[in-house]
Amino acid sequence: MLSLAVCDDDKPFLKDVCQKVQAVFRQMKIEAEVQAFSNSRELIRQVEAGERYDLVILDIEMPAPDGLVTAQKVHEVIPDCLIIFLTSHCEYAIDAFELSVFRYIPKAEMGRRLLPALKDATKVMRIEENQSYVFKSINHGLLRIPYKEIVYINKANRNSYFHLLSHVVYAQRKPLKTVYEELSAEDFLLIDRGYIVNILHIMRLENGYAVCRDGTQIKISRPNLPVVQDQLCRYWGANV
Repeated sequence: MLSLAVCDDDKPFLKDVCQKVQAVFRQMKIEAEVQAFSNSRELIRQVEAGERYDLVILDIEMPAPDGLVTAQKVHEVIPDCLIIFLTSHCEYAIDAFELSVFRYIPKAEMGRRLLPALKDATKVMRIEENQSYVFKSINHGLLRIPYKEIVYINKANRNSYFHLLSHVVYAQRKPLKTVYEELSAEDFLLIDRGYIVNILHIMRLENGYAVCRDGTQIKISRPNLPVVQDQLCRYWGANV
């Protein structure tokens, strides 16, 4: 069972969000417990007391501590917890992405964006830990890295460099093509001869670039662009 928390100081809106979240998980036939908090301090107390959440949905504009501070506190205790921000003010988006949140949803677009956001979050949460890539790194010995931690991999000279969500980079002395063959094709896209990107961490395509969760923008080769667009649409369940 997944464990979720929703926090918003607007109680009617909080109730509405919780109902929508529960409806989405019923639709997906996934058991999920959803706890509602109208006070961010109470959520922080629960987390510090040992409560564990797979996903936290937060309003940004709340009485102190606001959503940004609350998200930071949650991540300090539960690093793997996914955060979805709801807000009425787009100027907070940059700060939200700096916190490596999973998704940012304007409240005015919640009806359209909440469902795909929760579906994408579920895909991440349900990746089993045994889906990992094991390799001998150049400077750190034998490593086992869960797929969900890998944002992208690039080649330089004869090495392949693994860029993780934690911003740590590991190097392996192996051609990128070989690494791609060893990874699951369902989770990773070869968007250029020099880059492999985890499809979980592609936030959008923009002007021929894949924009990743950590802010990295990677150029997609022209021949690969239609293929990448098609794979992303199928993965996101989009109809275009």
